[in-house]
Parts: sequence; C-alpha cells; structure tokens
Amino acid sequence: MAPDTSRSSSGWRIQGRTMHALLVRDLMMRYGRDNIGFVWVILEPMILCVGVMFIWSILGGHGKEGIKVVELVLTGYMPLTLWRHLTGPVIGMFRNNVSMIYHRRVSLLDLVLSRQSLEIVGTTAALLVIYLFLVTSGLAGGLKRLDLVILGWLMMAWIGVAFGALLACWTERHEVAERFVQPLQYLNIPISGAFFLVDWLPHWAQNVIMYHPLVHCYEVFRAGYFGDAIVSHYSLGYFTVCAFGLSFWALRSVQRIRAHVRLN
Repeated sequence: MAPDTSRSSSGWRIQGRTMHALLVRDLMMRYGRDNIGFVWVILEPMILCVGVMFIWSILGGHGKEGIKVVELVLTGYMPLTLWRHLTGPVIGMFRNNVSMIYHRRVSLLDLVLSRQSLEIVGTTAALLVIYLFLVTSGLAGGLKRLDLVILGWLMMAWIGVAFGALLACWTERHEVAERFVQPLQYLNIPISGAFFLVDWLPHWAQNVIMYHPLVHCYEVFRAGYFGDAIVSHYSLGYFTVCAFGLSFWALRSVQRIRAHVRLN
C-alpha cells in the first residue's frame, strides 16, 4: 500500500506553521515590537564579544604560534556564547510557557526547538557580522576551511540544544537545580577549550581534556579557521557518540517531564 504523501506533507506544513508562530512569539516576548527589536538578537552577543576582544588585545597582544589574540578570542568566545545562549535561558522555560502546551498542536519539544532556533540564528548572525568586520578592517585573517568551521559550529549547536533541553527538564523537576546552573557554567569555561588549544597542554592533560565533548567542537572550529597553522586534536566519532547519547537522554526527559508541568 502506497504511503499517504498528502497527509505527510500536510503534517509538515502544520508543524512548520507552529514553529514559525512560536519563533515570532518568542521574539516579540524577548525584544518587543518597538525600537530595534530583532537586531538585539545579534547585537547582544556582538557587544560582549567585541568587549572581550578589546580587553584581551590590550593585555595580550599576540597569542602562541603567531595567532592573534583577536582571532583566539573570536574562535573561542563566539562558540562559548552560542553554548551559553543555548544552555542559560532555558531555566524555567516550561513553567513560563505552560499555557502554550494546552494548544493541541504545541508540544514541549516545540517550545525547546523554537527557543533554541532563535538563539542559534541570532548568535550565528553575530558571528558573521563580527568576522566580516575583523577581516575587512585587517584585524583578523581569512578562515582556511569553511567546511570545518561550519561543522564545529553545528557541533556546538547540536550538543548545546541537547544539554539545554536537559537543563530545562532538571530545573522544572527540581527547583534547587537552578542554583547550580550558573556556577557550573563558570566552572566549565576553563576546561571547555574556549581559550586554549589542546596542543598547548602537556600530554597527560591532553588525554584527560579530550573526554570533554565541547573541546572537540572548539578544535574542529579552530582547525577550519587556522588550517595548518595549528595542530588540532579531535575525534568526530567520540563527539557523535556523546551527542547522540545526550540527545536521546534529552528527548526522553522532555517526554517524561510533561506530567510535572502544571499551571501556576
């Protein structure tokens, strides 16, 4: 019996309209209809990143192996910004949007994907604007392999969405978990690979740090940006296993948390 393609395509159209409506709603709630609205999605990470670049450039000058501090911060802080935007604002996501799930076509997963899509689009746009400005002004060189840059960015987005969904579920189920999110975020920064290359570490430290999935995202991203100028250490196989495992855990958690979400 042939599959009913018309019913399938209709379902995708409905899902697309649902996601579009949720995206517009999130955008309006966070940035409003007045002033510059959506531009804040791009400006917010831009301001933070440019500020960090300016301070580091004054203090540091040049990094190791001839890498400019500006480039090191760009390839470290922007993926870090993406990670923080995907795993920070998710606290209380379900309880703050609980009225939406009483619409028949809106699920908790829709809420997660719409919010995270907005964060990915805004941070990606900020990355492009900052990169083009630095290149045209001569403060940074051109990237060497666009495919690896895109791959590293998508890796960070993938694992950030999955972990963000887990955090949304944990903080919904256990309110005390909210107290630990920010401290853990700050503790993660020094070991995430944001501001160092794995090759700079002693051999024993390299073996340990490679167990951290985020390190592989940074190494792939920087391998694409700097090319043969640096020695990169990453395992796409290891990262994929971690990301799939985290994604499966997140999907199961989102399904199970539905029973704990209640109107205030």
